[in-house]
Amino acid sequence: MEVEQHWPSAFAQMVDKLRNKSEAELKMLYLKFFSNDLREEWQDITKEADFSNATEEDIITAIQQNRYGKK
Repeated sequence: MEVEQHWPSAFAQMVDKLRNKSEAELKMLYLKFFSNDLREEWQDITKEADFSNATEEDIITAIQQNRYGKK
């Protein structure tokens, strides 16, 4: 009789590996995984905007509005 082994899913394995990471480590991993998406999003946001005098808060607000709409 063959016993079927149940291995954790890839998602479960990733969650286990990320469980003990610090917030800084998680942010760095996010940047690595999604750098192309973030670059494209930034290009889309800035194609018609002038951020030369913008504060960091202005930039964060623009990104959040682009993702989630205006509140």
